[in-house]
Formats: sequence, C-alpha cells, structure tokens
Amino acid sequence: MNEKEIQSFSLETLLTVNEPRPEDLYFDGCLIASRVKIMDTVNIDLFRYPTRLDAFAILFCSEGSISFTSGLRRHTLDAKMLFVLLPGSILQVESIRPESSVYTVICEEEFIRRINIDIKLLSRLFLSVEKQPCLRLCEAEWAGITGSFAEIRSESLPRPGDVYSPEVLRSMIRTLAYKVCRIIGRHIESQPAPETSARSRNDEYFNQFMSELTKHYMQERSVGFYAGQLHLTPKYLTTIIRKTSGRTAAEWIDDYVVLEAKNLLKYSTMSIQEIAYCLNFPNQSFFGKYFRNHTGMPPSAYRMSK
Repeated sequence: MNEKEIQSFSLETLLTVNEPRPEDLYFDGCLIASRVKIMDTVNIDLFRYPTRLDAFAILFCSEGSISFTSGLRRHTLDAKMLFVLLPGSILQVESIRPESSVYTVICEEEFIRRINIDIKLLSRLFLSVEKQPCLRLCEAEWAGITGSFAEIRSESLPRPGDVYSPEVLRSMIRTLAYKVCRIIGRHIESQPAPETSARSRNDEYFNQFMSELTKHYMQERSVGFYAGQLHLTPKYLTTIIRKTSGRTAAEWIDDYVVLEAKNLLKYSTMSIQEIAYCLNFPNQSFFGKYFRNHTGMPPSAYRMSK
C-alpha cells in the first residue's frame, strides 16, 4: 500500500497483502478461496482488525462457525450458511471455531459486468438482506452450491492449449452467482409483508440514518447534521434510533468514526496528524483524545499493537 489515502482493500490490494494459497483460484477479477479445517487464526490475520473491502463478497461456512462484525453488527456464520457483503463494508473477524471450513468468493464489479450479471440486480438483492445477511441454506441449495464449487475447481486445473476453459470458468462462476441470487430471492419471499406500524416507520428512519452515516461519517460527527438530513429534530432522531437499535445515534456515529480510525492506523501510511485531518478533526491532539476516550489507548499505541 503505497498511497497515503488508501482507506480500503480492493481485491488487487488484498491479493498483494495476503498472497493466495495454491488451493485458491484467482480468475480475471474473481477470487475463490477456501480455508478447510482451520486450526488457528493465522488464516484470518488480515481481518483481525476492521477492514473495508471494496468488492462484492460471499462467505460460505461448511463446518464449524465463524463470528465477525460487519457494519458494526455482530454475526455468527454456522454450517450450511452464507453471508453477503456489499462493496465498502467494514469486516472484522472475532473468532473461528477450531476445525471450521470457510469458503469465500470475492468479485470486482468489473468482473461481474464481464460475466453479464446485472450489478443493479445484485446490489438490490444484497441490500434486501442487509439486516439479516446470514442466510441458512436447505439441503438442496447447499448441494447446488458445493456442486458449483467442485465444478469450478475441476475446470481450473491446468489445461494446456485449451482456449475454451476461460469461457467455461466464466459460465460456471456466473451460474454460482445466480444460485446465490436465487437463494436470496427465496429468503426475501419467505419474509412477512412489511408492516405499516410505527415500528415499521422507525425502521425506515433507522435505515435512512445508517445510509446517511455511511456517506458522511468521515466529515460529520454531529447528531444535528444527520437529523437535518432526515428532516427531524436531534432529540427525535436519537429517540427513534435508540428504540430501533438499542443504541443512540451518537454511539453509532462514534463507532463508525473509530472503526475508520482503526482501519487507517493499521493499514494506511498516513501519519496520525493526516488521519486526524482526514476524519475532520481540528488537530492531532483533539483526535488523540477522542480516540483514547473510545478505545482506552492513544492512536500511536493502537498502531503499534499486534
């Protein structure tokens, strides 16, 4: 990572920092990786700290379980479940049960376009399950997913002089993507019809708040700013967010800012002063006090921590 203002991991950067293993497949902007019978955390070292991934990603767990946070929400992925991740999401792995098996598919947007999948369709489906992104698969769905993995793995074996294999691989990965879309669609159809109650309206306000927060948290830390974006008073916004999520609007804002600060401290070459300015703090001292208040350590100590 040579540029100072890199704030996320593209797939290219991810492959540079965390070199693929022989069993992993990288093809034309798509990475399919497997970690079978994980015995320690060395396999997930990159994601021990909050890391933004600038790509579409799907995690599959075939055995055991993995616990992680995404968008400040904690999730547990158990056997025969998948998790969907939109570009720009911040991921941090907390723990993996011994001998778990996890499979990951990470795709650049351009790759998805190259295999003729509608980005808008994919984004809309992913957003539809954003509140509950861990989906449990039935036996038939899981068999279909594992069957696709096996076919892709077989086709990825060296075939000297075979000019057709790349197109076959694209087709197989496209089929896998549409199998995931079908699973998401089934999940959406099984959900109860939206309510028109006050709870439903509060949920909508919460979703709007989180959308605005994702766009502006690096520059705006005021509850008043977000209340203004939603045409609400700060007091009313705080009440709604607390009722909906159990946490205040200010706590959500602080968590996003702290996550970004941790990401920049660990994975950028920016100085602490540059990070302070990047996050719209008036100076390094103010940023240091803010970071210490929320983490219990100064920025320099966090940067040096293992």
